[in-house]
Amino acid sequence: MQVTDIGLDSPLLDVVYDELLVPNFPNHELITREELRAGLKSGAQWISAVVREGRPDGAAIAEWSPAGRVLLLSYMAVRRDLRSSGIGGALMAEIRSGWQTRVHPLLTLAEVEHPAAHTPDGEHGDQTARLRFYARHGARVLDVPYFQPSLRPGAARVPGMVLALLATAPELADAADSAAVVPSEPVRTYMKEYFEEAEGAVPDDPATTALFAAMPPAGIALLPIDDIASLPCTRDV
Repeated sequence: MQVTDIGLDSPLLDVVYDELLVPNFPNHELITREELRAGLKSGAQWISAVVREGRPDGAAIAEWSPAGRVLLLSYMAVRRDLRSSGIGGALMAEIRSGWQTRVHPLLTLAEVEHPAAHTPDGEHGDQTARLRFYARHGARVLDVPYFQPSLRPGAARVPGMVLALLATAPELADAADSAAVVPSEPVRTYMKEYFEEAEGAVPDDPATTALFAAMPPAGIALLPIDDIASLPCTRDV
């Protein structure tokens, strides 16, 4: 199954947004079409997609932060009638290989809904099944009380999210404690940048303070993603 880039000038860009992103993500979790275009133009974002017979059947959206060398899988979506057909696996293989050689991130992360805080439905999928998918690909969860910042003025934050680790740079993967912790500084740098871009500043509120306090100098503990009961779940943001 071939994975290809969808660039700013591709006629498939609007198809990816309208037919993959919009049906699979609530509006308050989704960046606008204009924001996606701006990210592609700046090089901070890119799109990898499985395209068959001229139609994108699944896509993964990357967001790159050079300051912290953190790469975020911000969105991954597959057409509803093609779920469990191998498309997600092909995209994940690209994330763990092609994306790594493209920018050489220290950490590759993903925002994932916590099953305890979100209800599965036919439109946006099953959160537990999504965690099982990431577990099959070796993902683990950072032990931080994570929530998605407000993406635009007036939009609500998204509680009940986990921050999953998908891949680490070779220099981190070779460390003796790599199975237990990840360094805090790249995550702190990335989250500071995220809040400044999304909310204008790093706010001084209990939820944000708790999030940054969970990134001590000794590192952030990693949790097994398939042990749902052990995963942090922030509801009050």
